[in-house]
Amino acid sequence: MKFVALIAFVFLALSQAVAQDAAPEIGSAATDQNQLVDAGVVQDAQRILIVGDTMGGGMGAGLTRVIGNDPQYEVVNRFNEASALSRPDRYDWAASIPKIMDGKNFSIAVVLIGLNDRQDIRTDTARYTFNTPEWTAAYKANVDAVIDALLAQKVKVIWLGEPPMGDPGYDAEMQIITSLQKERALAKGITFIDLRAPFLGPDGAYTDRGPDDTGADRRLRESDGVTFFKVGNNRLGQIVLDAIKNGAPATAPVQNTAVPVVEVPAAVDEATGPVFAQEDQNGQPVLHSGIDVVASVATQTANAVALAASSNGIVAPAGSAAEKMFTLGVSPTAPLGRFDDFSYTAPAKTD
Repeated sequence: MKFVALIAFVFLALSQAVAQDAAPEIGSAATDQNQLVDAGVVQDAQRILIVGDTMGGGMGAGLTRVIGNDPQYEVVNRFNEASALSRPDRYDWAASIPKIMDGKNFSIAVVLIGLNDRQDIRTDTARYTFNTPEWTAAYKANVDAVIDALLAQKVKVIWLGEPPMGDPGYDAEMQIITSLQKERALAKGITFIDLRAPFLGPDGAYTDRGPDDTGADRRLRESDGVTFFKVGNNRLGQIVLDAIKNGAPATAPVQNTAVPVVEVPAAVDEATGPVFAQEDQNGQPVLHSGIDVVASVATQTANAVALAASSNGIVAPAGSAAEKMFTLGVSPTAPLGRFDDFSYTAPAKTD
């Protein structure tokens, strides 16, 4: 029995020692800054609120990673995947922000939202179609409401425009969204960062590759032409962190930041666009709807040509892939075996 009691005593002593090593002694002389950050007790850290949709949430996760254990910053990532500034009836950011920020001592708010914003705007008495004058006026009012809600909290606001998209028709629509957001951000005197130039290739065309947050050339985005990989979100986060540290001006000093207000040609059919704004019969967003992908590619290529012809604001460099697509109307050759590769010819039947 004495031997059993001795073993039990040793086991208890070892367990207590392990527990002491694993749990930091908060407030003691032995506690370092990293332990204080993990415990959430750093009093002078800048608290950063992320506001946005799916892309905003990815950016927030990337910002959290690039900040790491830096005790100067703390990120609170509050995003709603399906939210849209055009649909406050589904999720009202302007009404939610005061509740989210109440008593939380935020100092910075970073906004990235727009993937779903091309939807029609609904009121109690009307429905406005995307990019009509009525829709534009209502959308600007919705953007203003969010900015005003943030400024009322006495925080610095950093607003991000949409990066380029792989689908030409969808990219044109996101440029419309970005141009309106930029107009309202600058009118309100808040920082606006245009993400278009940092994610275009040297020829000014869409690319899924680029420098990561360390400067190494990497593939940053998924094949859908929208979603960022983890490394791409890190790059987004690094851009935001640099703006926070360097005190970015009202418009970031990057090349090719001018966002033309483009008109979407009438040939653009909402049913054939990317799935983010698709709705079911109840007006709810539907992801991965059963659209005819091949028909969508052909339609969007035609739309890109019409867009280039109708917009004087887009100038593609001579000899570039962008010129071939937007000016000459020559779509890029699909990689062998991809769904839109039509080079395959079935062998002739033999008797």
